[in-house]
Amino acid sequence: MKLLKHIKLSMAIAGVSSLMMLGACNKDFFEIEDPNGIEDAEMWESEGAIGLYLNRTYYFVIPQWPTVGGIHNSSDETNNISPDFMYGRLLENSVTDIGSSADIRNNRYADIRRCNTAIEGINASKTLPKASRDLLKAQFFFLRAYTYFKLVRLYGGVPLVLRAQGQAEDNLQVPRSKTSECIAQIAADCDSAAAFLPKTWTGNDIGRATRAAALAVKAKALLYWASPQFNIGNDASRWQNAYKANKEAYEACVADGYELIRNYGDLFVQEDNKEILIVRKYTTTKDLGTNTEQVTRPNSETVGGGGSNQPTWNLVKAYTMNNGLPITDPNSGYDGVLYWRNRDPRFKASISYNGDVWPLSGKSGRIQYTYKGVAEESSSSIVTGFYCKRLCNPSISPTQALYNSNSGGGSGMDWIEMRFAEVILNLAECANETGNLAEAKDMVRLIRKRAGIVQGAYDYGLSIASDVVAMRKLLLNERQVEFAFEGMRYYDLRRTRNLGLITNRESYIPTPLSPYVGGTGGSNPDPTKIYLDKVYPSGIKPRDTLNLENPDTYKRVLGLTPTSLEGSDAISLPDKYYVYPLPTTFTRTPAIQQTNGWSGGTFDPYQ
Repeated sequence: MKLLKHIKLSMAIAGVSSLMMLGACNKDFFEIEDPNGIEDAEMWESEGAIGLYLNRTYYFVIPQWPTVGGIHNSSDETNNISPDFMYGRLLENSVTDIGSSADIRNNRYADIRRCNTAIEGINASKTLPKASRDLLKAQFFFLRAYTYFKLVRLYGGVPLVLRAQGQAEDNLQVPRSKTSECIAQIAADCDSAAAFLPKTWTGNDIGRATRAAALAVKAKALLYWASPQFNIGNDASRWQNAYKANKEAYEACVADGYELIRNYGDLFVQEDNKEILIVRKYTTTKDLGTNTEQVTRPNSETVGGGGSNQPTWNLVKAYTMNNGLPITDPNSGYDGVLYWRNRDPRFKASISYNGDVWPLSGKSGRIQYTYKGVAEESSSSIVTGFYCKRLCNPSISPTQALYNSNSGGGSGMDWIEMRFAEVILNLAECANETGNLAEAKDMVRLIRKRAGIVQGAYDYGLSIASDVVAMRKLLLNERQVEFAFEGMRYYDLRRTRNLGLITNRESYIPTPLSPYVGGTGGSNPDPTKIYLDKVYPSGIKPRDTLNLENPDTYKRVLGLTPTSLEGSDAISLPDKYYVYPLPTTFTRTPAIQQTNGWSGGTFDPYQ
């Protein structure tokens, strides 16, 4: 079996498949033919044919790089958000992840049907060796579980379809199952997968589901069921079940060789590292490329782009000091002017600020400037005063970073959907909620030691977490920092019912103070101004003479005032956002109820 990143034939099938898909416009969500049109009995006697079918299923199920500014990538973390989400304008047809029956490429029940069809076909096979049968089927169980998990965390209970339904079925309108039933099925599928999945894959198969990945998804699903999003009555037994599953997942990861990568800053740059549990592989080919780096870089290091995924001042403030204490703690040692000094080392690995040494494009000693009017950047590309370093490979050029859907290119950076650090912090949360504060701290110590936070007098900053509530707050902040730009903040705030923590996003753009001014002054400079970017007869720019590590110099030359990014809009995140409505294209029959709290809703997602 070859991993989808390396399979060319499975991608070639897509062109034929798309024609078949477009012909399915009027079908019901569950009335779905296989997109590849290869469901005859003979297929299930061929490991090669099943392998191609499996590769394509991975392609559909494993998430891609998050959409910049999409609903599920919106929070107080970056400049890019969905206005409809942030300002309370979501409607019944806003969250369409479940898909559309009009486009089988965007129908999650097509993915589920693929898995069901494969499981049934493999079971019916007369010639497949048992070892092959078990390994192939385990992967389809994993992919079915992950598809259902992605739906349940958004919508609560959804229709549970566990066998392939076809056009001849009499009962295609499947009602929603309880959320608890969906969670139980996800857990069962993960157990079925883990029983036969290997500890690791090698070569071109790296990236397929492993035993530990299956157990980690089961544990994550049970964590969601135990969390405030669904656990309204705070049922302690749910937390106990989640703790047990997360402990098992953690121990499986350790036993199977997963570990925290030594350098946090290398997570996305060093492919196939031992921290990765679930990944979507990318290359620089036109079919499997990504433009994430091009849109993330500063404008000066792109081919006419950049400026997305900019960190907010809110996120910058979330990083602790290098002693682990929050910047609000009187013992932290925080400097309000030189705010970047002595911070959690993940800060400098993730965020570029004015005066930061960032050797992007392989330029040794390159300094990133973000003050207002700086010559290298377009005015529109400096939105928050910061740039994201985590999603950029410093060794590639602007041309290499550019992806074109017709010719390829781009960084080829893989999307990490789940990693060992999340397993650790999931266990920490479950331990805390079940009265095991000491174990919760042990888990966070692993993360903070890797980050480079010092033990000091405050036990990596953990001394401030003296009870369940304080530890809960610390963990939420830890997740915000550890998983910055990984699309986790949005899901964590929904899962913990903390959308109310999202306040106005702020920029913190340095503004030159008179007589200093950004730019070069052009052909008619004002003689009373000092242009920071102008090359003077001495051959240097005034900014190159400034010691920005001196607080007096910084305050004399640059002013810093937080400014809201919301403009005239007001953040509004109603409670009904914790469980979204199903699109009306999905609820158009009486068999499928709408979610409580939305128009016509009668389905209780908390059962």
